[in-house]
Amino acid sequence: MWVNAGRVSHWFFHEFFIKRYVPALGGFYNALIRYRPWAIAFGLPCSNKYIIMDVEETQVSVRFVTKLPDQLKVPEEVLSVPAKLTRLGLSQVVNSLLSLDPAQPFDFLILGELLRQPLEKFLLAQSVSTETVLQVEYFKAVIPPQLRKQLPHDDWVSAVDGSQKQSILTGSYDGILRLWNNGGKLISSTQAHKQGINAVSCLPSSQGALALSAGKDHSIRLWAAPALNTTSSGAVQPPTCLAVYKGHTDSVEDVAASPSGSAFCSGAWDGNVHIWQTGREVALASEEAALAPATASKAVSKKRKLETTADASSAVAEGPLQEAAKAQLQGHSQCVSGVAWPDQDTIYSGSWDHSIRRWDAETLINTDIHNGNKAIYCIAAAAAAASVVAFGGADRAWRLWDSRQSKKDNTGSKAFNSHTDWITSVAWSPHSEHQVLTSSHDKSAKLWDTRAAVPLHTLEGHTDKVLCAGWCQQRRAATGGADCKLMLYDLQD
Repeated sequence: MWVNAGRVSHWFFHEFFIKRYVPALGGFYNALIRYRPWAIAFGLPCSNKYIIMDVEETQVSVRFVTKLPDQLKVPEEVLSVPAKLTRLGLSQVVNSLLSLDPAQPFDFLILGELLRQPLEKFLLAQSVSTETVLQVEYFKAVIPPQLRKQLPHDDWVSAVDGSQKQSILTGSYDGILRLWNNGGKLISSTQAHKQGINAVSCLPSSQGALALSAGKDHSIRLWAAPALNTTSSGAVQPPTCLAVYKGHTDSVEDVAASPSGSAFCSGAWDGNVHIWQTGREVALASEEAALAPATASKAVSKKRKLETTADASSAVAEGPLQEAAKAQLQGHSQCVSGVAWPDQDTIYSGSWDHSIRRWDAETLINTDIHNGNKAIYCIAAAAAAASVVAFGGADRAWRLWDSRQSKKDNTGSKAFNSHTDWITSVAWSPHSEHQVLTSSHDKSAKLWDTRAAVPLHTLEGHTDKVLCAGWCQQRRAATGGADCKLMLYDLQD
């Protein structure tokens, strides 16, 4: 049997010399007896049952708890561990107590925050005494995302939506709307806009296989895309334009559908937020207009008119309907770069005028505002809490703003720093209420947990600015950039 000579000699020295022959040194070189599994975790001298730890070393009392299955639960007893332990050390402790082989990485939540520094520094920062018994919740750590696919485009990839189970929708600066299956195969490509595409958004499946695209040509288009929900590997029908939304006087930067999918909002360089009707109702009206004679189709709606003219030199499809905005939200003084519609009653907009505005979707009243120090380029509202918004921009940090909390204690936003250039997109994970994906001009995307001040992982692979980031089904992240590539990363459970 292999024996660690250093550990045995250390034990022998303590047992037979210090304890028996030099009792006067006991106060100077005292030791605490602990169970053997801890020795394995900490690399300390041990016998078959005990280990030695210097009493001079500060100890912290902890109680491990978890929501994991029973086979991964340790007894909820109070244990003493060295205060110098980091997340790695605690993970080794849990692995040892559970006798896991192979070992599994764990993360630890203490007082609502993920541990990212030694225990003693964490307690000092939280003004918590080392004599306090800490409840430490552990769960499986997020494994570094693995780059699985690189999907080439002919121009900068500026927009992505992977919310559908069977496909991924992308938009690029060449104005082409591309549809990919989950395996990374190009299903279809459609010239959707005369200029670059800034945003794409798939409507909820309850509305049918419908998607929106917004472009630098001042327009928004509604598409029927049956291939969004198909599993066929054969030929598929390309997207068909059902309606064109016109009303903005400059480049449309972002769109966001309402939770029901019957309406959406848009933000543009003209500084306005528009609200439009969409979904199944507009799709049906489009079908009726396509079948009706040109003169009769004018009666479909006072807010709709038949597209009687089209630019014959343009390859961009024009839908049979032209939609006008139902409402306009005014208040921003510069470009509205991001919008979000997290619940039926709430709309958010972010602007280059440094502000985030919260609107009542029913009354159209601006109910709250957060003023920052830099231009805002992107926003995303949390699905789990409509009052929480993530946003980023020119100050290289992305932030969280809770409008309800700020009213209670007059606090601002919480900043997360790691990127070294402008933030181009933020996206909440549909798989975890705490995870956020960000992208930046620094050629990287980062995966965050809102309970930690530093990112969980950095997603590398791009060779130029990363312009968009989003989430796909099957726990996959997608990023697009100025290197004309869409990157797909797999996240393991």
